[in-house]
Amino acid sequence: MKAMLLSVRPSPIQFDWGTDNLVLWIDDLSIAGTLLDQMREVISRVGFAIELETGWDHRTDEAMYHPLYGYRILLRDANGLWHGVRVTPSGEFVDTLPLEEINYEIAYDKVMWID
Repeated sequence: MKAMLLSVRPSPIQFDWGTDNLVLWIDDLSIAGTLLDQMREVISRVGFAIELETGWDHRTDEAMYHPLYGYRILLRDANGLWHGVRVTPSGEFVDTLPLEEINYEIAYDKVMWID
């Protein structure tokens, strides 16, 4: 008799990110490709890192746009397709728009037109 252990918990968020001029890119590193389902948490983590980097403080700078809002955001899913990501002026995730591109340069150009 064999015993099998199954876990129903979501896997930890696995991603890489960086900036390229006006574009912030996020790369899904999860094997299951679940990053699209966890975008609120991803944007929150990236936003917090940018807050630390820029010195923006939500307690004193709340009347100003969040530093994350100035970026155009690209997400590459586990299949290699790029998506545009929209955030609010306060740096909160709104939604994603599939760009249906594999080429980074073309996706870069397309994300510039997302408002």
